[in-house]
Amino acid sequence: MRLRYSPLLLLTLASSIVFAGQVYEWTDANGKRHFSDTPPAGVEAKATGIRTGPRTSSTPPAGGAAQSTADAPTTWAEKNADFSKRKAEAAENTAKANEEAEQARRKKEACEQASAQLKLLESGGRVQRINNAGEREVLDDAGRAEEMERSRNVMKRACE
Repeated sequence: MRLRYSPLLLLTLASSIVFAGQVYEWTDANGKRHFSDTPPAGVEAKATGIRTGPRTSSTPPAGGAAQSTADAPTTWAEKNADFSKRKAEAAENTAKANEEAEQARRKKEACEQASAQLKLLESGGRVQRINNAGEREVLDDAGRAEEMERSRNVMKRACE
């Protein structure tokens, strides 16, 4: 049974050598030695005998990507706390957007009502309203002018 799997094992080992990458060594301006899978531009680097796994890309990762992974939460508790924070922020943003939409709807409705009221008052026909005592009263010219002014003020605020 061992002989049966030995060719497969040899093939797997041989293919891993083909995909192995080279490690480069160089010294920076401060005299510190560095190792990486890509030689830096403008610096003399020598290849070491060390081989690594396959390279994922020919360009080195940007510094910003390395920083973002360093800032990312590492434990499950941190990840859960971060997720909960993002979820709460999203819910807050949604509630805020809904409230703004509701205010815009109410403002539009008030504008339409004030506009309709002003058209009614300007039409010149008889206009009746119910006073504080619950009785109907017909508006005279002074009452009509007062109501027209009130409707115009509402339109100025609501129809911006």
